[in-house]
Amino acid sequence: MSCCVGRLPTALELHAKSLPTDNGAKMLFPMYTVAVETLLQMTAVEPHEELKARGELLEIDNGADQTAIFVSHQWMTQHHPDPECEQLKILQGAFAHLLGTGGSVPVDVCTEVFVPSAKRIPKRTFQTSSLVVWYDYFSVPQLENRQTFGADDKDGSQQARAINSIPAYVTRCKHFLALCPTLKSDSKVLGAMTWSQRRGWCRVERAARELSPDSTWILIQSSSCLVVVGGTTSFPTGPVGEGNFSNEEDRQKLAPVMRNIAMRKMMHCLKKSDFPGFRRQLNLQSFHLRGLEVQPIDGLLDIDNDVDAVSQFLFQNGLRNVQKPDAAGWWPLHYAALSGKTEVIRGLLRLRASVNQRTSKPVPDPGIAPWMSALDLAVLYAHRDATLALISFGAELEGGVALAPAQHWAATADSVGCLRALQAAGARREAVSMVGLTCLDVAAAMHSLLCVEELAPHASTAELSRALFMAFAAMRGGSAELVQLLISNQADVNCQYDLARELNRLGRFVLRAAALAHRFGKVTGLSTIAYHVHGSTPLMFAVRTANYEAAAVLIANGARLDLRDAQGLSPADFAKGQSIPHFLQTGLDGDPAECERVMSLAFQNGMIEVAF
Repeated sequence: MSCCVGRLPTALELHAKSLPTDNGAKMLFPMYTVAVETLLQMTAVEPHEELKARGELLEIDNGADQTAIFVSHQWMTQHHPDPECEQLKILQGAFAHLLGTGGSVPVDVCTEVFVPSAKRIPKRTFQTSSLVVWYDYFSVPQLENRQTFGADDKDGSQQARAINSIPAYVTRCKHFLALCPTLKSDSKVLGAMTWSQRRGWCRVERAARELSPDSTWILIQSSSCLVVVGGTTSFPTGPVGEGNFSNEEDRQKLAPVMRNIAMRKMMHCLKKSDFPGFRRQLNLQSFHLRGLEVQPIDGLLDIDNDVDAVSQFLFQNGLRNVQKPDAAGWWPLHYAALSGKTEVIRGLLRLRASVNQRTSKPVPDPGIAPWMSALDLAVLYAHRDATLALISFGAELEGGVALAPAQHWAATADSVGCLRALQAAGARREAVSMVGLTCLDVAAAMHSLLCVEELAPHASTAELSRALFMAFAAMRGGSAELVQLLISNQADVNCQYDLARELNRLGRFVLRAAALAHRFGKVTGLSTIAYHVHGSTPLMFAVRTANYEAAAVLIANGARLDLRDAQGLSPADFAKGQSIPHFLQTGLDGDPAECERVMSLAFQNGMIEVAF
């Protein structure tokens, strides 16, 4: 091993050499799929048993040349995922788009920023003769006479065994599609934010993908709006244990499942001799397992129990020197900050670890920016006690070579506890990032509702209006709830973005360079934003980024349809070529009634919850 040249290998490096080759997730129930050709011909969403009886299901053969695709989605009603085939039609349209000639699936703008190595996915990768699709209602038994519906397999249920095999199914699939169109049911509006931030089972599926060897996935918001997402920080998320489950027992049933998912990722890193990757995953267990009744493992190596916490931490992480970085440009204190272990953090600092040392490289997986301090990392993963410990040792709240002040990472994580701790220590609300964004901008962009609620009362109308724009222009933070929260604090729904006013010199340079690249044919998510940003309104960008529910709320609150951006485009122009919902089309045509109904549904408390 090259890492061992000139020095003795660590115990962790020796352990990595001894690992068996197979640590794949086990399938407790066969993996049934449907051929994409069959799916494209469907006119009804029928259960597993009926499809199997007609011979329309294909069992995955690990030795066969099959390209499997996992589809994660939300159920429209308690007892049927899609009674009116609304999601099915969009999925069929998306597959028709993917199977069309030429082109590729573009990279999401936030992924473009946080994971520069992320690549477009050429459509030709989907154009094989053996494309098969895993979809829960087709692939998991549905008609068992059970008292509960979920992961509890005490009754010998095949359904439960299939549900508990979901991590294995995800691992087996080459592609992962998150089907998240904006659709209204009888009592709720579903979309990307409800899929990502509320549904417990959707969080499980996403975590299984993002902790697999290929962590990228495709977000589908309409038949023609598909983007590649990579890295856990590129799209609003949260720990599985903090999601909503219709069957509360499933939450704790998933505790060992999630620990096994995290363990497989660690083992994968070790087998590749990716020791920085292993360290990240070992210490991120505290985040992945939050809210579950299971303890993270401290390490894989045997060590005496009477060894102090810092020595044990260094040994288990394969580290020897408190004051030297590893190959990824991270110091031991950075990994300790990921774990949130205050005893280890304090111990390292007493051994003269530099509290303000910053990382030197970006981390594509899980999407962590460069130049992060230990405080930034502790805040990013909402470790309040670790945040307080680092502050007590003099951690800088802002300044130095940093992309953003520490409180911006609290806004990214929607950690009000960390945000308050930083502000109590002297962090300034008006502090801006390297390109001129405020903490409120970041909170809005990342759909951090708690932080927006904390910051909005102290913001001016101009700041609130810019945050409303940022909810759509940068990431995918826009939702009905967030839009209404900003409007209720006096954000202007008709504000038009002024590049010279809103960003600092570096921010303006970045966007102008991206806009120039766009004009010369280098079209990306960032370049498209840059090209259209000047003069744009929140409604224009809500439509362009397929945040249809939020667009409806903007129209219901009086967003003007006649305004145009610097390129002369109106909100309706951004809808051209998209398969937008009927309620939004009528709103853009000048009738806000359906948009008002969607807004009303979006704020009802009775959210439908099902077991997937």
